[in-house]
This record gives sequence, structure tokens and C-alpha cells, in this order.
Amino acid sequence: MAKILKTMTVREAAAIWEDPRRVHLQRWAETFSIALDEFHIGHIVTYEKNRLEEVRYSVMWTEVTSLRALLKHAGLGQEIELHYTSALDKVKLTADEMHSLTPRARAYIEYLEQEVAGLNAASERMKATLRKINWGAE
Repeated sequence: MAKILKTMTVREAAAIWEDPRRVHLQRWAETFSIALDEFHIGHIVTYEKNRLEEVRYSVMWTEVTSLRALLKHAGLGQEIELHYTSALDKVKLTADEMHSLTPRARAYIEYLEQEVAGLNAASERMKATLRKINWGAE
């Protein structure tokens, strides 16, 4: 397994990264030709804003989380993780806004939030299972 260096670009690192998320780095590679250790929160914020003009939130989110995983794999991105707020968190309703909604609308939003939490928990369980499987295969 080739080592990902901090001085590599996303394109170079994705080519050797043995992680299925590498397929979601294509747009990053096209957009930024900087070394991995040069990425900062401003790149993420700019990428989210521009990318949301072109694709659905879920696509952009997958791409951003893939880059964050790559940076973490390379031993980078601590500053980004410390200050990162997803685009979805930025549009979350305040308590006053929630109370101004009809009871039915509030109930639906709460239901969706529970569904998302359940999916996130299932995703984490799947990641843990895959890590265990991959660890045993090495």
C-alpha cells in the first residue's frame, strides 16, 4: 500500500488511496490542484457554496466528507474538523422558527430528524463492521 503524502494533490492521493470514497474526489481534483496540507476551512466553505449551485446537497455532502476522510487518513485536517459546520447546520431552524410552525409541520421535521439519526447510527455500525472485516483481511 502506497503512503499518501501531505504534499500530494487530491488527484495524486485519490489515485493511490485504497478507500471506496476516492470515487467522490473527482470534482475536488478538478477544482483544486493544491497540496493536501494546504487545505483549510475556506476551501470547504467555497466548495460547498459553489457545488450546491450544481448538485443536490447529498452529492456535495458525500464529496466533502470524502475529502475530510482523505485528509484525516493523511494525518491532516484537524483545523478543518475543529471549525467545520456543514451547510445543512447553517440552515437549521431556530427554536423560535420551529415554534412558529404548525404542529403537523413540527412533527414531520422531528420525524425526519429521527430518521436521519437512525440512518447515521446504522451507517456508523456498518463502518465499524467494515473496519473489522478489513482489519481481519490485512
